Amino acid sequence: MPRKKKSKQYFTIDTEKAIIEYNKSDNTDERNKIYVEGIKYPFEKLAENILNTFKFSYFDVSKEDVQMEVISNLIEKIHMFQEGKGKAFSYFSIVAKNYLILKNNGNYKRFKKNY
Repeated sequence: MPRKKKSKQYFTIDTEKAIIEYNKSDNTDERNKIYVEGIKYPFEKLAENILNTFKFSYFDVSKEDVQMEVISNLIEKIHMFQEGKGKAFSYFSIVAKNYLILKNNGNYKRFKKNY
């Protein structure tokens, strides 16, 4: 019997549904449960992949710290995602990338000023 192929997708339609459900809920406990079960891992992977793909280099803290900052920013912006206005993956990829570009450019300016 062949093994079931494991999907390499980390940000799926289920993730998008979890984000929509998270945004509709007002209950803190319910939101925490939804986040941990359906959103936490995809956000972590998204932040990691964007960091690795675009090779931002002007950070004076560890890659893990930068990744945590990106995840915090995604959580801050989660309420801005609107169902039916595009895919959650695209939206959050752009949010993460823009955050990193702003931070990287700011760090570069500071770096240039000091040297």
